[in-house]
Amino acid sequence: MPSQRQDAKDNQSPPSSTLSMSPASWMRRSKKLGNVAMHGIYATRRFLDSEIAAPAPGTIVPTLVAPEDAHTSNLRKIDKLRNIAKRSHEVLASVNTVFPMTFFVDTVIVDRTKVTIINRTFFFTAKTISVRIEDILNVTCSVGPFFGSVMISSRVMNSTDHFEIERFWRHDAIMLKHIIQGYMIALHNDVDTTQLNREELIEHLIELGHESGG
Repeated sequence: MPSQRQDAKDNQSPPSSTLSMSPASWMRRSKKLGNVAMHGIYATRRFLDSEIAAPAPGTIVPTLVAPEDAHTSNLRKIDKLRNIAKRSHEVLASVNTVFPMTFFVDTVIVDRTKVTIINRTFFFTAKTISVRIEDILNVTCSVGPFFGSVMISSRVMNSTDHFEIERFWRHDAIMLKHIIQGYMIALHNDVDTTQLNREELIEHLIELGHESGG
């Protein structure tokens, strides 16, 4: 029994080499471990402080783009369609005839894709005509001291229709004519107007549709 206890005590005791290490050896080992740790810290700091060279001008840098799944692609197309539909109905001008010169007021609305003429003949009774900007052949304006009228000629199949709206205020008739005529000129010259906001588009269309001598 005493020999077994002595063997268990010998097994639990730390290695003799560790217990016999002198303080100078402890200091050398600690200094060595410290040097290794500091070397790693300095190397990391040098890497972080170094400048990463930018690619030379004209160099094509490859980029990885994740493939778009079918669901995401459909959602993107639907959002694009909604934006196009919303912008197509953005009103550029809306002009009414003068009451009581016309008891049932007529309205002409110009948006990014068409001109809409609303002719009212009685209470809650109206005739609505929409003409694409591309189908308008000509627009004329007749003005007096106070009032004015606008005539729009459009292409319908192989014939030409004329729509005359009378008794606008003078400045409304002139503005309406300038916007429609400016839009016709822009489309005829293949000018992309989709990137312009409403205010910019109106300004440019009026400038395009303004007569040179006016």
